[in-house]
Amino acid sequence: MNKNFINFLKIKVKRKLFLKNELKRKILKSIVQNQQIKPLKRQYGYYKLIKNTSNFLKIKNVCLLTSRQSAVSNNFYFSRHVLKKMLNVNKLQNVKIRSW
Repeated sequence: MNKNFINFLKIKVKRKLFLKNELKRKILKSIVQNQQIKPLKRQYGYYKLIKNTSNFLKIKNVCLLTSRQSAVSNNFYFSRHVLKKMLNVNKLQNVKIRSW
């Protein structure tokens, strides 16, 4: 298998896990921050939030071809270098290079 394809699969799995646990994390955070809920329930929510921190991953945008983490486009998940090369060769349709 290609190294880039393996990286792509890893990123895809991380994103799925992140989306799966994102709603649960937001609910627990809102419970902890709400002052109108009883302190015992808030403390239990805080305990659950800390306990499951391993499931809550931080997702960084990574280039699919080069695995760079800086200057990655949100729309295509390519770094600016790869995006410019692909635009110059016309690999991406309906996308134009803007210069000023």
